[in-house]
Amino acid sequence: MTRMIAVVTYGLPEGTDRETAVQMFRDSIPRYMATEGLIRKNVLYREGLGGGIYLWESREAAEKGYNAEWTAYMTAKYDHPPQIEMYEMPITMDREYNAVYDEGAAYDEAAE
Repeated sequence: MTRMIAVVTYGLPEGTDRETAVQMFRDSIPRYMATEGLIRKNVLYREGLGGGIYLWESREAAEKGYNAEWTAYMTAKYDHPPQIEMYEMPITMDREYNAVYDEGAAYDEAAE
């Protein structure tokens, strides 16, 4: 099964500063921690723009997560609909955990 990366961006409500945006992102953590099939979410911020890089177990899990209810929630919360780009993720090299994920092979440690 191929993991998926989704890059999601959305405009922030007019006048939202960084501190307010970060708190809005924090407030959504329980929702995403309970999302089936979501492995990781990295939150993004740039003045006027929020978003996330989402790692999903599969395309099916991502499509289930990005349903009409989620889109309505995001649009209501941030005053802008989210934009989603999906990518297959066949390989990940992770220096923080000294690990490699390769859908076609198993590694105990990262290659030297």
